[in-house]
Amino acid sequence: MNWIHSIITKISLIFALALMGIGAIFLSLSLHEKEINLRHMQDYAHVALRSSFDNVSKQLDMSKLDEMGFILIDDVPLIEKILSLPKPIKPFPMRPMQERLRLGVEIIPYGTHIYVVLQRKDATPTVLQSPFEMELFPKILFPLLTFAFVIFLYIGIIKSILPLKALREKIRLFAQGNYDITCKSDKKDEIAVLANEFDSAVKKIKSLRDSRQLFLRNIMHELKTPITKGKLASEMLENATYQSILQNVFSRQEALLEEFSRIEKLSADELKLDIQTYRIDDVVDFALDILEDKKEYITCNLTPISLHVDFELFGVVLKNLLDNGLNYAMDNHVTLSNDTKSITISNQGVALEFPLERYGEPYFLEGKKQKTSRGLGFGLFIVWHIVRLHGMEISYQREGDYNHFIITL
Repeated sequence: MNWIHSIITKISLIFALALMGIGAIFLSLSLHEKEINLRHMQDYAHVALRSSFDNVSKQLDMSKLDEMGFILIDDVPLIEKILSLPKPIKPFPMRPMQERLRLGVEIIPYGTHIYVVLQRKDATPTVLQSPFEMELFPKILFPLLTFAFVIFLYIGIIKSILPLKALREKIRLFAQGNYDITCKSDKKDEIAVLANEFDSAVKKIKSLRDSRQLFLRNIMHELKTPITKGKLASEMLENATYQSILQNVFSRQEALLEEFSRIEKLSADELKLDIQTYRIDDVVDFALDILEDKKEYITCNLTPISLHVDFELFGVVLKNLLDNGLNYAMDNHVTLSNDTKSITISNQGVALEFPLERYGEPYFLEGKKQKTSRGLGFGLFIVWHIVRLHGMEISYQREGDYNHFIITL
């Protein structure tokens, strides 16, 4: 699955945008609060300067500033550091007292303190530490708690979604025919409920499969036993004609049982292929051996090629097509030919009434015009699905009075 379509990717993107948005909000609030604090400090410094101004000497009384909480800084490195800091982008407006004293006042935050820089023309700046301190811990604590909560929520959601990956793998194994999987969960969320429901469904399907297999084994055994006894009894007959008739009947019954078993496996999607390389004439000979009593009505025009197929199942495909062709041929004759890319079975007969795909549906011909006495009516159903299992295609063409069934290799 492409990561772009992943739910985890989408949730991660949403939380990343949420964290960026929360960070931007806190940054904006912090800058706004900082500006308000600096303005308040500016107002307080103005009041302090006015109250400490000596009208006689036209100088500031540093003792009064000290009483108001201002501390004169004489640490040269600290002064140099404060003076080197960037000045506010938008300077605060100059107060009338500052104009009278021809004094520049700058409010500069540094660390947890706020400093007031007094500067006259051609004089060394005076740096005072204000009585206010910036409370960084409460300002940092709330954003950190918010970020921690969002991240914790993200981790919780991702942990809740991760079982979907394991559940998808279990579903894939189940689709491949593994009924021994378990995905039961002891959690209480919706994904756990889904996993438990799927686990319950797997157990029920496994129970049905086991019951079906047991039933089929029993019925196949019960049906094959009398056939085997009948074949043994027919060997004891002295009349060769009766013996041949009975053996053909029992062989036909065995073939019908095999066809029935194959239909059941196809319906349950349990038919497994053993793909190997064979010569086409060997596979065709196998199909003709099954149709032993009809060989004389079949003409084979073979071009030597190799087939990568399941020998027995692909032989059954050719046998069913040849058998159907003979059953519905006007002249009781079928032709099998091939080239390097296809195998064609042709006969002279009535055109198909429905598209070929419809004949690949089980029980499609039930109740319709068909020669039911000649088989179960599942010949094309078996052909259609076995050909598809081999990764090949089968098509139907009508040319004049002839029907052509073409297997594209």
